[in-house]
Amino acid sequence: MPAILEIKNLDKHFGGIHVTNRVNIDFKKGEMSAIIGPNGAGKTTLFNLISGFIPSDDGAVVYEGQDITKARPESIVKLGMVRAFQVASVFLEESVFDNIYLASLAHFQKNGKIFINKMVFKDAREHAEFILNKIGLYNCKDLKASELSHGDMKVLDIAIALTLQPKILLLDEPTAGMAPDERIKMMGLLKELHEFFQLTTIFIEHDMDMVFGIAEIIRVLVQGQLIAEGPPDYIRQHETVIEAYLGKEVL
Repeated sequence: MPAILEIKNLDKHFGGIHVTNRVNIDFKKGEMSAIIGPNGAGKTTLFNLISGFIPSDDGAVVYEGQDITKARPESIVKLGMVRAFQVASVFLEESVFDNIYLASLAHFQKNGKIFINKMVFKDAREHAEFILNKIGLYNCKDLKASELSHGDMKVLDIAIALTLQPKILLLDEPTAGMAPDERIKMMGLLKELHEFFQLTTIFIEHDMDMVFGIAEIIRVLVQGQLIAEGPPDYIRQHETVIEAYLGKEVL
């Protein structure tokens, strides 16, 4: 498979600290990839650089052959790379349905025109209902987002990202703060969505059961540097990764 996203010598420093230090990664189209590492390793900064939220000091981000290093976040979303955050970003006082419907409506609206015809409303509503069914929240569609459990709130955030029909889905700690049963549910849902929508999924995660359970490729960042990448069995036995992050308990 060709690379859909190429990270080339990506560098970011704050003061004298290199938060990402000459990182090189090729993400293959259709892969399910995890990025792991200790706190402060540069994982979220890497996501911020990839998605245009902060500028890099050096290096390049290439998406489907196009240099997007200096692109704005909204432009990157339009190209097909969408991010869901560690803290769910939803309209708490709106219903579950309206959260997804409004995102769908924004997606179907062409070129920011003020006038939206009836067909766009119809498409957006059908799209929202489809997404609701696919993520398992249809029975909660009339609830306010604030009434959802923590786990379902995270699912809603991912659903909103899916309304934008991404090719690449970036997930920052999708199981953060979840109970064990919610984490298991999220693992199954992400795998199902990845396969159904034929996504390239890249996620940051500290839950090693999830990482080794669904990731096809695992990449390890330590102090801003990529120290290893490969399939789960390779990473599980990698001595440098074990010493720097995993410890012996994952063997």
